[in-house]
Amino acid sequence: MNYGTSTHLGPQQVLDLAARFFGPSGLGLRIAERGQDCIILASSQGSVSVRVQPLVGDTEVFLSTEGLDEQVRQFMVYAYEEAQDQAKSGG
Repeated sequence: MNYGTSTHLGPQQVLDLAARFFGPSGLGLRIAERGQDCIILASSQGSVSVRVQPLVGDTEVFLSTEGLDEQVRQFMVYAYEEAQDQAKSGG
């Protein structure tokens, strides 16, 4: 399934969040590929692809998954909350 959202976080911040959330220290997926604008993570549970596109003042985030829809929705909430925390702390 495909998902999309936008955030005030920078593109690299989004990719770093995805690596922490889905990766070995998070849900345990392995990082299959990482580029400047995308990260792909996979395990026997399924896979997640996160692609970012910078815009003026925002970052568009495109997510695709096979088998991890609930976790992707949780990540979208996590990224939203992280952006809110940064806005409150001025960073």
